[in-house]
Amino acid sequence: MEPESEKLVRGPREGFIENISVNMSLLRRRINSPALVFEAQDIGSLTETKVVISYVAGICDPEIIQEVKKRLSFVHIQSVLDTGYLEAFVVDHPKSIFPQVEVTEKPDKALAQMLEGRIVIMVDGTPNVIIVPTIFTQFIQASEDYYEKPYYASFLRYIRMLAMIIALFLPGLYVALTTIHQEMLPTPLALSIAGSREGVPFPTVVEALLMEIAFEMLREAGVRLPAQVGQAVSIVGALIIGQAAVDAKIVSPIMVIIVAFSGISSFLIPSYGLSISFRLLRFIILIAASILGLFGIVLVGIMLLVHLSSMQSYGIPYFQPLGPIKFHQLREWLYRQSWRKIAKQPYNISINRMENKTSPEQPPISEKGNYRR
Repeated sequence: MEPESEKLVRGPREGFIENISVNMSLLRRRINSPALVFEAQDIGSLTETKVVISYVAGICDPEIIQEVKKRLSFVHIQSVLDTGYLEAFVVDHPKSIFPQVEVTEKPDKALAQMLEGRIVIMVDGTPNVIIVPTIFTQFIQASEDYYEKPYYASFLRYIRMLAMIIALFLPGLYVALTTIHQEMLPTPLALSIAGSREGVPFPTVVEALLMEIAFEMLREAGVRLPAQVGQAVSIVGALIIGQAAVDAKIVSPIMVIIVAFSGISSFLIPSYGLSISFRLLRFIILIAASILGLFGIVLVGIMLLVHLSSMQSYGIPYFQPLGPIKFHQLREWLYRQSWRKIAKQPYNISINRMENKTSPEQPPISEKGNYRR
């Protein structure tokens, strides 16, 4: 069946299932070559769950393969029921809020990543597979980008990047401008905002927090309810609660617009893990903006950039090609190349790792991992 969490307009509709043998056959059906390798092991002292790593020999870096095997060998737990059980063992920075493995249910997406030098980890009993190593820009791309024309796919990437900025900073920017930096607002806009907030008893930051929490509750309710009623409940609930809150003078109309716009923007992020990270960071930026204004937003933004630039995934800089800047890769990421050019120069993430290894200060990847011994 088509995965519910990864809808496409154009592309294959089939997805992985809970039987790992079928999942392996879905991959083998597309790459009928001995270069496609499957290696299995049992993890879990009670469940003895079958875990399979898959990669394309000759494309994937042998050192990354050995590192994945080494990290999985340090997994000593009673049960493995999903790939989420293994995620903390195979990433370099398990305490980071940002996702470091890509999760998918689509065989075509998994194969596309394997052809770029990555490794797929499958667990028997779940349709979700995880992909390592990963970089930050990988979570902004969608598999559909490579099924459409280059100019359209590039335009969608720009829309997603704009949506990421809006989802992360818009509520905090509104709170900073209306609370601390009112002089930066044009006079007609400042008067309009003041008029819309007339009668609201709460400060702007409390108003924003209340609306953000209510939006998250409605979103979670829509996910947990059955599909037939979940969408209706979330939309109708948002309309009724929002209108009732405005009529009761609990929140201002412009705050409802700000929160709804930032929430909708977070839906444009293809990766569910990155979307959750941005939803949590939005609260931190909101609080920082209420205390320090724009300086708080800039401070949190700098801390995020430093954190992203310091992370690695199996010896590969997590924030490349943005940090460190690699103009050739950055140009190809900003504008999706045509298949004529991609076929001549296929992308391989292992090449980036080889370039990074030229630095004498770069330690072996085995020293960067976090293991449960």
